[in-house]
Amino acid sequence: MAGIISTPKIHLIGDRRYWSPNTVSTDYEFSFGGSQVPLVIDNGSYQCRVGWATDDSPRLQFDNLVSKYRDRKLSQSCLLVGNDIYTDATAKANAKSAFDGNIVINYETMETVMDYILVRLGVNTETLDHPILMTEAVCNPPQSRKLMSELLFECYRIPSVCYGIDALFSFHANGLSFNDGGTVVSSGHSTTHIIPILGGRGILEQAKRISYGGFTSTDFMLKLMQLKYPTFPTKMTINQAQHLLHNHTYVAENYQEELKQFENPETFVLRDRIIQFPYIPPAITEKTEEEIARAEERRAEQTRRLKDQAEKLRMNKLREQEQNYDLFISLKESKSSMRKAEFIASLREHQIRDEVDLDEMIKKAEKSIQRARNKLLGIDEIEIKEEPTFPLVDIPDDQLNEGERKEKKKQQASKSLHESRQRAREAKELAKKQLEDEERIEEAKRNTDFEGWLNDLKNNYQTQLEKVKILKRRKEQLSDRRSHASQLRMKSIATLASDAPPPKRRRRGQDEDTFGADDKDWEIYKEISKDDDGWEEEEELTQLKDLETKLLQFDGGFLPEHTFDAQNSMRKSIVYMFTHGVAPYDPEDVAQMHQLHVNIERIRVPEALFQPTIVGLDQAGVVETVSDVVKRFNEHDRNQLVQAVFLTGGHTQTPGLSKRFEISLRATLSDASSLRIIQARDPILDAWRGAALWANTDEFHQYVVSKQEYQEMGGEYIKEHRFGNLYQQTFYQAHKGRVPVRTGGSTKGNYLAFGDYGIRVKFGIRLTSAQLTACHHAIKRKIKPIRGAKMWMRVFPDIPVTSKGNECRMGKGKGSVEYWACRVPMNKIVFEIGGGGMRKEVAKEVMKLVADKLPGKTEFVDGSLPGSRKPPLLPVGANDQVTASSLKSLAEKKLNPSVTPPIV
Repeated sequence: MAGIISTPKIHLIGDRRYWSPNTVSTDYEFSFGGSQVPLVIDNGSYQCRVGWATDDSPRLQFDNLVSKYRDRKLSQSCLLVGNDIYTDATAKANAKSAFDGNIVINYETMETVMDYILVRLGVNTETLDHPILMTEAVCNPPQSRKLMSELLFECYRIPSVCYGIDALFSFHANGLSFNDGGTVVSSGHSTTHIIPILGGRGILEQAKRISYGGFTSTDFMLKLMQLKYPTFPTKMTINQAQHLLHNHTYVAENYQEELKQFENPETFVLRDRIIQFPYIPPAITEKTEEEIARAEERRAEQTRRLKDQAEKLRMNKLREQEQNYDLFISLKESKSSMRKAEFIASLREHQIRDEVDLDEMIKKAEKSIQRARNKLLGIDEIEIKEEPTFPLVDIPDDQLNEGERKEKKKQQASKSLHESRQRAREAKELAKKQLEDEERIEEAKRNTDFEGWLNDLKNNYQTQLEKVKILKRRKEQLSDRRSHASQLRMKSIATLASDAPPPKRRRRGQDEDTFGADDKDWEIYKEISKDDDGWEEEEELTQLKDLETKLLQFDGGFLPEHTFDAQNSMRKSIVYMFTHGVAPYDPEDVAQMHQLHVNIERIRVPEALFQPTIVGLDQAGVVETVSDVVKRFNEHDRNQLVQAVFLTGGHTQTPGLSKRFEISLRATLSDASSLRIIQARDPILDAWRGAALWANTDEFHQYVVSKQEYQEMGGEYIKEHRFGNLYQQTFYQAHKGRVPVRTGGSTKGNYLAFGDYGIRVKFGIRLTSAQLTACHHAIKRKIKPIRGAKMWMRVFPDIPVTSKGNECRMGKGKGSVEYWACRVPMNKIVFEIGGGGMRKEVAKEVMKLVADKLPGKTEFVDGSLPGSRKPPLLPVGANDQVTASSLKSLAEKKLNPSVTPPIV
């Protein structure tokens, strides 16, 4: 293992895999000009591949990106497409795609891509007189296809176009038959699709999609590395994460078993990949002997200056101490020539409490001056500790003055402290003597029975080690406020802190203790228990280290890496091993600072295809999804589906994917004898090659959509074929809404129901709430003088009309409601009035005001005339002769009444 660790292999990070530059073709005029050779475009969300149907491989292969930016140096706008954007950092930062997922949404960008394609192919004609075969996503929305067809037919004026699914073209390119059946698993840049094939076509009704692909894997890899190295000196880009995904990941056959291999350092080092990022090594300048000598002289001069400065400081301090000493002596001598009050006042001026304090300050000054003079003269002091005396302790208080009594209290405290220290010193000496006796006995036992002594030592070490581990575990539990131990201890603290004793039995309804429910209680708990167990853990660790010292000395099998500190060191943890590897790590080494260790991510990122919950995706894995699709068919069809499970798409190039897929899928099938996993020969180019093969057949020309069919059927129209999506005609519902036309003979609302007079519309109209409100106010004002007169409104504005048109696409908003309206069909009564003996002339005048405020033509309805009210329904008796002919004639009379209401 040491040999393996000493020479780790270092891999350099790559920005991305660059394709060869796309050169401009010069053979269009004499090879393809005037011919009807189809143009095949594999329009992928990651890369676009373009070529003529007669070519063996695509002529153009570039990233499907467009970058528009302003070059400040040249002071001009730049437009780059495809691989050209990687030549400039600003262009790379402004790169945009025409896709959202795997659906084209930005057709301005798509038009730029098409222009780039035609320029690179050397097409120099005004129109593109070649049929186009273009790939699209599974279940591509008709609106997206409509806009693509509009772009091709209206902008480039192509003669015809046909769309197909790239995964099915790849299936065809690998020589597999649609009649034999199979299952296509296509994992691309943004999604993974499962398409069953039976009866010569893809069963798109049973196709499934998983929202995980190459871009999702790259983003997952980038996030894992950013979380793993939050302080990495270099920012990792999405292209560098893609390099790690393409070159250093693999699919584990058994994910759980492979994870265990990463826990063992011996197998971990074989799976760990060290990735070196670019860095600039620090400049190391070698100094000459003259430069070294000058540096030494400068250091010596600096040292001398510091010594001189220190000497001056000591002399100044000594003079200051001597001055203070002279002052204290003069104050002491002035006592005899002053009264007591004057002497105390003089002491207070110099911030001295009393005479005793003055004596102490004089003693301290003498000692400090003597110490400073000895240091200047170079005399080593021998400090002699004098035994402290306490003369005032044994003297009664009545024999002492006030100052002496205070001093007596100080001496009593000092004496008790001195005696306690003396006892502690004696106990320590006694313990030391006992320890020496134990060591002497232990040494005698070691000399007489070394093996027995060593076994006892090992057993004591294991027992002590277990105690330390228990204390560590308990400390971790107490640090978690949700653990059982922490809750019990918190409850005990609350009980001890309570003033009232806890009741023996808690009755229902009594207040319960809530200590610990608030975060402030947790802070109090942490403050209480912070130093509570530290002494115990420290004592146990000290005993453990003593035992380890003896084992290291007398046991040859016990090495330094076996000690407790070494085993629990951060360098021994799995997290440290995943981050820095098993080789020695030097944090000062610039090269190691710019290194990443890709280990567990190598299997975790590809595993998300089988377990999408790893990335937080609430979907089934690819094997489970394939198994679910297969189980929806009968037994005969199942055998056809599993006899050719075809893996295609750039994301399926991960090493070990096909083997893991076969193992996992075989475990889910009841009869897996006919299971056969087929890997695409070239998962990236097979889709284009399969489309080119089909474009050279007569079958292709049967399913193209010509410009005439596009103009007649619409842009979303396609002809169904074995490689394409299903055609579902789109029926667009009128957004604005039309006034209903009664074609079934309904007369609801055409007759007076409440009043004596009314007004009805002669044609279907749309009335707003403002118009109805104006009519309402006009009628109210006019019939107000008539006692008992009433009004009825037979329609109500219940349709909201927004300020923006309903034709705005989703996501832009509909706007706020501007007003409310209602749709009124032909011959419907709008208002009715009556009551209070209202005369016909007054009613006509009222309804004339209403008619002036309503749009369209209206008519006045008089309730006294025949046909103005709905005829009553006559019951059919048992003796009545009812026949089919009589009911038919009755219906005809109802639809065409002989008496119609008069029109005013």
